[in-house]
Amino acid sequence: MESTIAEALRNQVPVKALPGVSITNVQEQPEQPFDISFDLLSGPNQIRVLGEVKPTFSPRVLEEIGPWIRRLKSLRTDVAVAVIAPQLSSQAQTFCIENGIDFLDLSGNVFINVPGKFTLQRNGMRASGKFAVPSQSARTVNVFSGRFSRVLRVLLQQPRSWSVSEIAKELEKESTQFRDRFPGTGVDFTISQGSVSKAITGLEEQLGVRRRGTAIVVPEPARLLQMWADKYKERYRWRLRSSFQTVNPFGGDLTNIADGISPLLQGVYAFTGAIAATKDAPFIDIDIVDVFAASDAADAMGLRRLKSQASSGPPIRVITPYDAGVFMYSNLLERALVVSPVQAYLDLYARGGRDLKQAEYLLDNVIQQQWRNA
Repeated sequence: MESTIAEALRNQVPVKALPGVSITNVQEQPEQPFDISFDLLSGPNQIRVLGEVKPTFSPRVLEEIGPWIRRLKSLRTDVAVAVIAPQLSSQAQTFCIENGIDFLDLSGNVFINVPGKFTLQRNGMRASGKFAVPSQSARTVNVFSGRFSRVLRVLLQQPRSWSVSEIAKELEKESTQFRDRFPGTGVDFTISQGSVSKAITGLEEQLGVRRRGTAIVVPEPARLLQMWADKYKERYRWRLRSSFQTVNPFGGDLTNIADGISPLLQGVYAFTGAIAATKDAPFIDIDIVDVFAASDAADAMGLRRLKSQASSGPPIRVITPYDAGVFMYSNLLERALVVSPVQAYLDLYARGGRDLKQAEYLLDNVIQQQWRNA
């Protein structure tokens, strides 16, 4: 790993396209306990960088080594002490900046700050080619997508103390309750305890949860939800590519729309986005009615035929959910099934613009109140 990093440094990979910035005098194993060192030049300014190299740095690892790095920086005020990896996640970069840890990766993300001597920062660079992030191991999974995100839903529905087995049982319980309310849907939210454990490990790496013995706690649920929302937003527009829109001849009332589309959809469905939040955050004009529909395209042919009718309300957009978990903790408003406040928040946040204000209102007045009552 050190030789790969050294070669990239000599080839100026991390500072490519930064005018007046260059790297010289790269040395491997320069002095204990550092893996690599080099001189970083920016215009007339120059600083020696001592680096700790790893394949990756999660926020959890950074939290563990942060005090060591800060102590070294206090003793070596003439140099920068940085963590260096092929790529640092956006969460890791944010943690470093907030905690005064210098970093550099081969995607071009740089944060070197030696007060009064040298400052250089560039963020938001994405990996490409041979410097892309290594594939996730069996222990670490993407907790923000697929079935693993169901663990997040449990934790953010009731951010209390949980165990792995309790989370698995909660998923079974929610599955049973959903099927009892909507017979014949076949929706199943359960995952194995092993998968729950992997998701918790991933959340620990991102500092989203803490372990206290066998207990799992969410110290900052709002921060965890924000982390998820940022990841969700990255993929939101991609998911919309498989959606379709149709005319709404049923008007703007949620119950009337539900009554109108129910005979046209064979599988389970639920309203999301702005219309799902109208009861709790009713101040926004709805420009589109978003519906998660678990049925395949053939089941939605009836909805597609609505295009021949006259419109009397905002258009209906049918979205195939990325995971059945979007239906967890759904609620009936009269005869309309709407997603949980957490899922509505995710979709509002992803849309941005004026919907972002509704997302913030939903968080402040509904979701956080729910957390206080848990």
